[in-house]
Amino acid sequence: MRKLLTTRDLERLYGGSRRTWESRRLTGDTPLFIKAGRSVFYDPDDVEAWFEERKRSSTSDRGPQLGDA
Repeated sequence: MRKLLTTRDLERLYGGSRRTWESRRLTGDTPLFIKAGRSVFYDPDDVEAWFEERKRSSTSDRGPQLGDA
């Protein structure tokens, strides 16, 4: 079985506080996650994909927006 990441792992590996990651989960602005009881886990592949989607070549590039098809 592959190792899943916790919120603490995201905090350690990618920065941001635990509270920030929890708040972002409420708005859907995090990688896909798995909820098991009160615990939250992230698949490393989903985390990498989430960061890849956020790559930009300039500060004016807003990337895909909600509603874009």
